Order: sequence, then C-alpha cells, then structure tokens
Amino acid sequence: MDVIDIHPQLLQLARRQAGLVSSGQCDAHGVTNGRRRRLVATGRWQRVTRGVFDTGCSEPGLHPYDRSRLRSAWLALLAYPGSAAVGACALALLGVAGLPSAITPEAAFANGSGRESRDGILLRQYRAFPRVAVGDHFAAEPAHALAQALPQLDREHGVAVMDSLQNKRILTPSGMRTAQRLAENRRYRTTSRPWWGQHDGRSQSPVETVARLRLMDAGIGPDDLQRDLFDATGQFLGRADLAWHLGTGRWLLVEVDSDEFHSSPEQVRRDAVRQNRLLRDGRHVLLRFFARQVHEGTMVGTVRSVLDREGWVPARPIPPPVRRR
Repeated sequence: MDVIDIHPQLLQLARRQAGLVSSGQCDAHGVTNGRRRRLVATGRWQRVTRGVFDTGCSEPGLHPYDRSRLRSAWLALLAYPGSAAVGACALALLGVAGLPSAITPEAAFANGSGRESRDGILLRQYRAFPRVAVGDHFAAEPAHALAQALPQLDREHGVAVMDSLQNKRILTPSGMRTAQRLAENRRYRTTSRPWWGQHDGRSQSPVETVARLRLMDAGIGPDDLQRDLFDATGQFLGRADLAWHLGTGRWLLVEVDSDEFHSSPEQVRRDAVRQNRLLRDGRHVLLRFFARQVHEGTMVGTVRSVLDREGWVPARPIPPPVRRR
C-alpha cells in the first residue's frame, strides 16, 4: 500500500504527534490491523510499542531536540490511552523550553491507578492531579508538571525550565509558588530547594539561563537582564541580554546567541544593525557568545577580564530604566 492511500487526516494527526499514531486512531481512519502490518513489513512504518506506530511524518522545521522530546511525550500518551502526560513530557507538550535534549516517556492516570511500564515508557502513580487539555489528550497542569519533573532534572535544566515557564507566561508568580510548595513536599525536594531563588523570567532562552548561572557561580553575575539602552538624546539603541554597570552611564553588554549555526542571513543582519547602534557612541563594551562558548566555559573568563579591566564593582546601584521615546 502506498503512503498516498493513507487518509490525509491521519497523516496530519501524525505530524502533530511527532510522527506517532495509535491503533485506535488508525482504525478510525481506515488503516486496519492488516494494513498496519503491511506498512511495517515494507519498512514504511515502525511499530514502537504495542498499539503505537511511527509513520515517519512530523512537523517540518522542528529542531531535532524538540522532535525527540515531543515524540517521548506522545509515545507515553498513545501507549496508555486515557492517561495524561506528566513531568518533563507534560512540560514539552505545553511548549516549555529548557528541557534536556532527550526525556523519558512518562504518563499517569488521574486516579493514580497503576499498570505495568513497558518498552522504556514509565507509568507513574501520582495522586490525583489537575490536568489541562492538549488537543484530544491531557497533560498535568504546569505547576504539577514542574514539581513532577524537577527530581529528574539537574540545576541548569531545572532553572531554565522555571525561567521559560515565567517568560512564556505559562505560570504566574502564584503558580510558581504553588509549584514550589508541591516540589518541597516531594521526594528529593532538597535537591531543587536552592533553585527557587535563582530563576528569572526575563531570560529569553535556556542558554541565557545557563550563562547567567555560570556567571553567578563565578561571582560576577550580571547587574541587569534585558537592559534597554538609550543615547544622550533618549533615543532607543537596543536591548542587551546581560548587562553590567561600569559607572558614569557605561555598560558591559553581553549577547548570548542560542542558534550559532542556523541563524538566517536576515537575522544576522538585524543583529549587526542593533549591535552597531549599541556601540556607536563609544560608551559601551559589547561581547557576543554562542551556546558552544557558554557550555565550554570560555565565556566566564572573557567576561571577568573585561570587568577587571573596567573596574566593575559588584552590587553597585544601577541607573533606573529609561522609558522608550
């Protein structure tokens, strides 16, 4: 059977589900058990686990890491009909950034009932937890999903997830406090307890979070995040990811680029124009780092050398933000 014989709505569903479909979804769209066996036998589909098939279709343009995380989440949901995605899988479905590149498929039933885990898919037994709809399926609501995920995350991923939840307004400050209460009532709660004072929703990407944490650990945490800069006439020059006040209206500005190899020419042009504006009056110092430099550790030494040269003083009062004209 050719792929074109498959109902277009089933293929569209597969794309939304990171390439996966369930036996029930196949039956609803006319792909019977016999047809599924032939698709697998010819190598066009793969049987992932009982009742779940990989069609090879997925949303074009998805980063491989995003595809991997979403595949884990959908695999758990489709393997256990009626369950809800939990922990990191729920966060992935809710669009939260900062998760590890690979996450374990995990789901749970809202009533806490248990069944046997299989094929690397974990079926958790959580007490009753609120759910939110994800299409025709469900995921743990964000505060519970965060509390469930934190025991499996290290500090940098955990804080990056917290930053993303706030930056994308998926969790309000009240929701974050709820998540903290839930997390501190869970096993291994002491691991994540210090992280709650380190998250900051102004960070706009996970690599910015990692940069901020590593600079903080080195004793040179930034004075401000997403700082707006203006010239002497009050005209807006641009915004910097991380900023250190050097005194007399001068700043060290650090830009963190999370997409070293995939920035479009238009994005590169816009970045160059913005950075040139920030430097045109000669007052500020600008450094730019890619994710590789952040993770390899070369960023911290470079920032420290500039701060030492410029006589930066930690915890110095910084000028209040200026409104844009």
